[in-house]
Amino acid sequence: MSEIELTSIVMTSGVNERGEGFVTVAAHGAGGIILLGQLPPAEVRAHALAYMEAAEAAEQDAATLRCIRKLELPDQLAGLVITELRASREDTDG
Repeated sequence: MSEIELTSIVMTSGVNERGEGFVTVAAHGAGGIILLGQLPPAEVRAHALAYMEAAEAAEQDAATLRCIRKLELPDQLAGLVITELRASREDTDG
């Protein structure tokens, strides 16, 4: 599978004939839309929470690497610490 550069994700609210809400999600890549689908609001909320958690974890990972480098320790140590923190986060998620 070739790698496609993701340029944006667009979400639009909607309602069907039965009065049920849904969200149309379109993932745009370089060269056009690469994925289009509809999800129920609860699933979109779950995805939103996962996005927020991943963004926070990424910032924590970057801060860990900066700290390790500031202490002039090897980057491999940062990798070990980041891996351990990730495992710790996963253990507390369940």
